[in-house]
Amino acid sequence: MAGKPSLNSLPYEVRQTIYSLVARQTNSYGWRKGPAPSIAHYATVSREWQEEFVEPITFKVIHVTPKRLKSFCQIVTSPRRRAVVQTICFHVSLDKYEPHLDDEQETSAERHRSTEILTAALGTFFRVMTKWEKSDTSPLGLDLHLLVDSPSDTSTLVGRNGGPLVTGRALTSYLKLDLEAVSLPHIDIFSGFRCTGRHLQPTSVLAIVSKLQTLEYLDVELNHDSIRHRDVKQRNSFALGLQYAETVRVLSLRRPSPMLTPVPAPLKQPWSSFHAHMRAFSQQCESFEFDDCVDAVQFFTPFILGPGMMPAEAAPPKSQEAPFWARLKRLNIRNSYMMKAPYLRVASRVEALASVHNVLVAVGRAARRMPGLLFARVCQYVLTDGQLEWFVLTYEFHSGKAVVRTKGFVPGRLMVTAWRDSAADKGIKLLIHHDKNGTNAPEL
Repeated sequence: MAGKPSLNSLPYEVRQTIYSLVARQTNSYGWRKGPAPSIAHYATVSREWQEEFVEPITFKVIHVTPKRLKSFCQIVTSPRRRAVVQTICFHVSLDKYEPHLDDEQETSAERHRSTEILTAALGTFFRVMTKWEKSDTSPLGLDLHLLVDSPSDTSTLVGRNGGPLVTGRALTSYLKLDLEAVSLPHIDIFSGFRCTGRHLQPTSVLAIVSKLQTLEYLDVELNHDSIRHRDVKQRNSFALGLQYAETVRVLSLRRPSPMLTPVPAPLKQPWSSFHAHMRAFSQQCESFEFDDCVDAVQFFTPFILGPGMMPAEAAPPKSQEAPFWARLKRLNIRNSYMMKAPYLRVASRVEALASVHNVLVAVGRAARRMPGLLFARVCQYVLTDGQLEWFVLTYEFHSGKAVVRTKGFVPGRLMVTAWRDSAADKGIKLLIHHDKNGTNAPEL
């Protein structure tokens, strides 16, 4: 009598179909609403199920805290398990605080305590990760997600999307590492790094990035472009320090969570060291995106100069040439021109629309110096008297064809010329479509 067939005797496609059906009935992909059986329960079916089906799902994203580092080391000792890990989320919890302190910033002593907690936790984590070899990790790469917050940071209030809001303290209390006390070893296993939760000072981000020797993807918050001395210093140090992140090819910059106090408008300094270093670094990127933490008008100033576009005194120094993005394939820009603090970049809607126009034209001109560009999205938002206007331009290149689509505005002659000339310079025919649903859409 023939023995009972094993799972491995089934064709690969059949096994994958079975795994897919089981995964849909569990909480493994996190899409189900309501209770669902854990995928871990199926590890007892057989050794084949555990190694081929359960572990690639359960170990794909691992959540670790300082207190769980020892068990983490015990669980992922085998090369087989390490090979299926794609993301390690290291969650550092700060001290709790009373509800009546929700809207107050941390005191000096509390900030010092938060710094101690973060510094000690990262030091321990990095020492643990030195035991991993590059050959242990997944071919897809290993991402590090650093989440730092307090259990008290979640407010009792509910936002518009139905999720809980964070407290004022969480929004206004920044974090930093004690750079004199921390000694992080170099690690070559992480290809991606992302920070969320409390805002981590950019110089502290750089201290971490400098130890990740094979980093390709960086997603961090950058201080809002205010004229406060601390913000200016941090931004300049961050932009200058990026030159040491030689392996990074994907850069995503986000502004911190909405500020609760008004911030003065930044000075117009398109040729400052910050913008010069950011332009220089972006030229090594394959993907580059930023929001309000960088002013697109100032970043793309080299392509805005011209009659009626910028004043004569805005001419670039001879040492600063227009950048050339030889590797760039993807560009994503989001800027706001809001008539309230802290986004006081402009004084009127007319000035805001002029800035939007300048950005859309400048990016079109800059595209000429992006020979490998496949996708670009430029979103500009204007808020006046409680009304939000949005202007979106999308560029896509596929199968030898390029298309520009616009929503919220009618593309004017200067803008059309900029994008068509850039396409023609690459030998590409460009089609331009604009959404005609907006009856009062301005021409830009």
